[in-house]
Amino acid sequence: MIDIKIITLLGGGQKEFAPWSVILNYDNKCNLKCQHCFTKSSLGDYGKPTLTIDDVKNLADQADELGVYEFDIQGGEPLMNKDLFKILEVIDTSRFYTYITTNGWFLDEQMAQKLADAGVDKVDISIDSFTPEEHDKFRGRKGVYERAMKAAEYVQKAGMRAYFSITVGSYNAQSKELEDFTKFAASKNIGIVVNCASPSGAWKGNYDIMMNDEDSKKIEELRKNNPEIIRDNWNILNTKELVVGCPTVNFFYINPYGDVLPCVYIHTTMGNIKEKPLKEILLNGFNYKYFNTLTDKCLSGENKEFAKKYLSQNASVMSPVPIEEFFENN
Repeated sequence: MIDIKIITLLGGGQKEFAPWSVILNYDNKCNLKCQHCFTKSSLGDYGKPTLTIDDVKNLADQADELGVYEFDIQGGEPLMNKDLFKILEVIDTSRFYTYITTNGWFLDEQMAQKLADAGVDKVDISIDSFTPEEHDKFRGRKGVYERAMKAAEYVQKAGMRAYFSITVGSYNAQSKELEDFTKFAASKNIGIVVNCASPSGAWKGNYDIMMNDEDSKKIEELRKNNPEIIRDNWNILNTKELVVGCPTVNFFYINPYGDVLPCVYIHTTMGNIKEKPLKEILLNGFNYKYFNTLTDKCLSGENKEFAKKYLSQNASVMSPVPIEEFFENN
């Protein structure tokens, strides 16, 4: 299910304030130790979450009033979260296109059916390498690739849409392995979510992994042959004008303390939902030129100048820098 509204969200010229997607990290705990973890969960950065179920309900109510229509529950690993089904209940999945981003380890046939019964529309299953051995090594646990593949089957069997969530950077964007894997996914009727490799979290300072112009063009070429490849800065209903712009703030992220970040990879907080209304927080983010100006490149994964200037700060998903300090100190 795709909402036609996405065509108008990022407009042209000045970016329109039109929040459309919320990513919720309710608990940062995870069972894997992935090398690129942007939340640093792989390094044990769990903290003591303070969000409550009531906070999530309030967030969902405000998001719905603002016209947000996607709700993505992440982690950490969300299937480890004992409150997951309470969260799905209070956000009221009938109001949103609801999905889960998971490594697939705990996603057996029974869990897939429970998610479907709870109103989940889509499940994104993380894949980092296209051979079992390399994927397992990257994720720090043997058998992860096999479980991820089975998880996709269970998702489809339960009637939900299955996607592979793939991090793409200079190290794999133009590889034959990625091209072959996109064909494999298409043959299984599984979509692909492309995430830009970003020098933040566990990969902080690793600017060599960022995509260059040729890498980005290669991903766009792959999309021409497979409309089920998507990115958050694309117009997914139009291949002729595919890239519409970096969706920071409109595609916002909530950490386990209630801090609202403009992007999963840009670790600054625009405000906290326990203290201020969501609309006020998001409008605060739009006060800053990087977030209210439409740029065709992903700030955190393709704009090396921005990354070197701002992603080098001592910040993380769990300890974001207040937005006033984030920009003033650079």
